[in-house]
Amino acid sequence: MRTRIALLLAVLLLMTLGSAATAQDVSLEMWIAASPEELEAVEAQVQLFRDANPGITVTVSAQPEYDTQLQTAFAAGDYPDVFYVGQGKFVEYVEAGVLYNGNDMIENPDGLYPALRNTFTYDGSLYCPAKDFSTLAIQYNRDMFDAAGLDYPTADWTWDDLRAAAIALTNENQVGLIANADLDRWYAFYVQAGGHLYDEEGNFIFEADPALQALQLYADLHQGGYAATSADLGAGWPGEAFGQGKGAMTLEGNWIISYLLNNFPELNWGAAEMPIGPGSAMSEEMGEMAGRGTLTFTVCLAVGANTEFPTEAWSLVNFLTGEEGAALVAETGFGPMPSRPSAAQLYIDSFTMRAEGTGLDASTLTAFTEGGNYAVAPIMPPGFQPFRDELNQGIQAVIDGTDTAEAVVENVAGVAQELIEEAGG
Repeated sequence: MRTRIALLLAVLLLMTLGSAATAQDVSLEMWIAASPEELEAVEAQVQLFRDANPGITVTVSAQPEYDTQLQTAFAAGDYPDVFYVGQGKFVEYVEAGVLYNGNDMIENPDGLYPALRNTFTYDGSLYCPAKDFSTLAIQYNRDMFDAAGLDYPTADWTWDDLRAAAIALTNENQVGLIANADLDRWYAFYVQAGGHLYDEEGNFIFEADPALQALQLYADLHQGGYAATSADLGAGWPGEAFGQGKGAMTLEGNWIISYLLNNFPELNWGAAEMPIGPGSAMSEEMGEMAGRGTLTFTVCLAVGANTEFPTEAWSLVNFLTGEEGAALVAETGFGPMPSRPSAAQLYIDSFTMRAEGTGLDASTLTAFTEGGNYAVAPIMPPGFQPFRDELNQGIQAVIDGTDTAEAVVENVAGVAQELIEEAGG
């Protein structure tokens, strides 16, 4: 299998070399926010571009205080040609006029996952392509399910199945579900209940009925003793608690794969798509998928509006985010998934090789890639940090039993309305 991957990448590289740019004396500056592992992977990918385009010099810099340094560069009017834009900053940067509108520059945009096209589209224009992404899924301990005589989670699991399994799997040694008071996890249940983050005109909304259903699910599981936070279990985050065997299920993104392989290689586990809820929050473009809902976390590769070399900058972006780039992301296997479904199986194959001799059933990792077809990015409008804070506090209050789901929804809806009015909505 490794030979097949290597051959595929060699073919892709030859294709790229055959269409190498002929630009001369062009220098591009690229800024990224990255761990040492990601920086190494990006450098390797960019080197292939350099080899194929000898007239283009690309300097890659990992900025330690990325957002702050990028904002400073914007203010000075001297910012990089190509740079990462997190999903939460996208709208702000578009409205600030610092992003080159890539709608007519991005190659094969239809080849990107629908969720990723939606995330980086503004007023009908796709400004920048996602470089990679993550989604949420259920992780389950197969040994614990076997001991309880339960079937493993499947793609058609519902909230009722999740609730019943959490109850059946809870005993004196473990909880059924590890779930923190975190908007970036809970919002998936809001979507599954039919909640939308934005209306058809692009205005932010917070819908009471789906929010109430999602909060009540958390309340029932936590207050019944069938779910616990990682802090309750003495762990730093849910992945650690799950790896330590303190819970039968948790709800994390594909970043958990490498973590568990590195730290708990003997853990016998698999993944399944997030459960189906009582509603539908899918846009017409994505099609109605009743009750389906997961969240995506992604970064696009943008071109600066003031670049001197837009053609060459977009050539770099299209290489890193196109079919060749997606294959390279899949093959490195350091965590995030390629932004194009065409490389999804290559991503699974890469982890299948890594998982040999461990307890991971790598065939179940399609739960993460499938989420790219219907995921929603939990993006708030600029200035909505008070809403995030209030909702996170409300989720915690529901978990603790110090407030009701009804009271929290009423309070958070009021905060959202105030912010909308302040923004002139």
